[in-house]
Amino acid sequence: MITSDNDDHASYVSTTHVTDPLAFIRANNMSLELNVYVDRIDDQIIPKWIERMNEFDMECKIHPDFSFENHSGFLPFKIKLKNPKNKDLEGRELISGFEFYKDEFNLHTEIKKLQPKKTFLQKLLNKTTEKMDFVNPEIDSKLEKCNWVLTFNWGSHNSLELRMSSLSSAIISELTNGVCCYSANDIWYDNKTIVEEAFKELVSYENSLSKSEWKVHKFEGWSD
Repeated sequence: MITSDNDDHASYVSTTHVTDPLAFIRANNMSLELNVYVDRIDDQIIPKWIERMNEFDMECKIHPDFSFENHSGFLPFKIKLKNPKNKDLEGRELISGFEFYKDEFNLHTEIKKLQPKKTFLQKLLNKTTEKMDFVNPEIDSKLEKCNWVLTFNWGSHNSLELRMSSLSSAIISELTNGVCCYSANDIWYDNKTIVEEAFKELVSYENSLSKSEWKVHKFEGWSD
């Protein structure tokens, strides 16, 4: 990830609004979201997604009825942590997840929404308005190929939501050669390191929690 303000030559840019998203969400008890822009996606990717998730100190299973074709809303996972700092959690069957949405995306349509309307004088003089970028020319060239935006919304009411949403979004971006963005900070991630960076960040967050700060829920079966 490159943090370069308004640099058209940078592959990934960050314009800081929330300097520490993990501290921010803990302090404000609110939710934030990650977006992944993809050309296409279908259920064939699910086994590879979960296999990759399970490389990171846990054993997880996704809800058996999940499909990219029709899911909208909370997406639950059954989770068993293998080596947590909080040993009270080790081996327990827990449930957590995140809000997941899939929406159509068209770069040119989104840019049109950002384009300011012509003033009366501009219309009178037949002046063209300056062409806008959605992000910057390099990232826009990647987004131009994307037809869908996937939204992963996570909050602080369950301490494993960050783990499941950040790893899921990073892995799906990696597997689809998509484009991942943390919109609150306008951060665009590099797929070459995205999964490892996500894991490093979530471990830092989880290790910062005292035993009394952990909020988890026991897995008691899949609800309809």
